[in-house]
Amino acid sequence: MTGKSFTPLRNKLIPILGLLGVLLLAGGCARPVVGGPSSEPAREGPMIATLRSYRLEMKEGQVVEVRLPSNPSTGYRWVMIEPMPVVVAALYDAAYVPGRNDVVGSPGEERWTFVAVKSGSGILRFEYRRPFDAPTVAPAQRASYLFEVR
Repeated sequence: MTGKSFTPLRNKLIPILGLLGVLLLAGGCARPVVGGPSSEPAREGPMIATLRSYRLEMKEGQVVEVRLPSNPSTGYRWVMIEPMPVVVAALYDAAYVPGRNDVVGSPGEERWTFVAVKSGSGILRFEYRRPFDAPTVAPAQRASYLFEVR
């Protein structure tokens, strides 16, 4: 059997696989809306925003907890790099919550809690960096959240 008999199949299969790859890549880049209309019933407690969240739709008085993966044993921590937008206020200082308590140096997450105080929109930006690095050193990660308060 020669490779020539598979050429028509290969010519059809390669474009299909390429299209599937593009669709999977585009789906992975989508940023979810947290707090928008959904079919899930409302639950008690604050809205949760993760590193993959981008846009947060909130009502005045609603609380959101931003959870960012962190490992202080590496020297890195999350810092807010711009002033807080006027549409939200911080409820608590950032708190580190360890992941697994039985393993030294295991990652956990930093939790930042905000409340929507006024209608409008604003962006919160965070960078994951070491405080002793020079300002010219790029952060290990960045996170941005668009708050839309109604």
